Amino acid sequence: MERMEFPEDYEDRVSRGRRAASRLPAGPVRDAVDRALGAAPSRERYGRAADLAERASALVEDLTGRGFDGSDADRVAWLRLDYTGRLRSLALSPTIDRLSNRAVADAIEAAWTAAEAARSEHVLRLERTHADLVAARVPDRRGDEIRELVAASTERFAHTTDDDLCSAEVNLEGRLTGFRFLVPNATLDTECEELSARAAATVRIVQERAAERLSALLAHAFE
Repeated sequence: MERMEFPEDYEDRVSRGRRAASRLPAGPVRDAVDRALGAAPSRERYGRAADLAERASALVEDLTGRGFDGSDADRVAWLRLDYTGRLRSLALSPTIDRLSNRAVADAIEAAWTAAEAARSEHVLRLERTHADLVAARVPDRRGDEIRELVAASTERFAHTTDDDLCSAEVNLEGRLTGFRFLVPNATLDTECEELSARAAATVRIVQERAAERLSALLAHAFE
């Protein structure tokens, strides 16, 4: 972030401007000049704001590069989410051939829940550690209302593979709300790498649909 450079006589210039404005006749022109001079930042205030902006930018850069991992208790499924909750990767244990369709699907859901928890905990930790950044946030009532509506939405997005191997469902935020293997013995008859890839692709399809719907809602809300 490039900082604005203040001239050495910045404060003197502002003072001279205010004195000159005081000699203007009352009216719209003087009011406009007074508002402009009143909005002129102090050197200290600008410095504090620039420091906060630089820290916020560094935190955002760090967050956008992070991944959040989750696994079920028996380590049947491992997955990673990015900072928005989008699926990055999914892997299944070679031992899935000993487990039922339902057991492996439940493991994927449990791993997702664990990754979401890790993502939420990281955000909360940032908010606690950098409370001054949170306090300096510009109020955004409309944005807050939209976030609440999205979180409360009951809209769901589902997809089933053409061969009925598996199905996935997510909510408007893209969070996994259901996953199932549908064909009998899917975990026995399909190699774990292929099953992992097919499951991940199915989830990504519904997450993309949810993202498109959310983008449309946001575009309409801010028209």
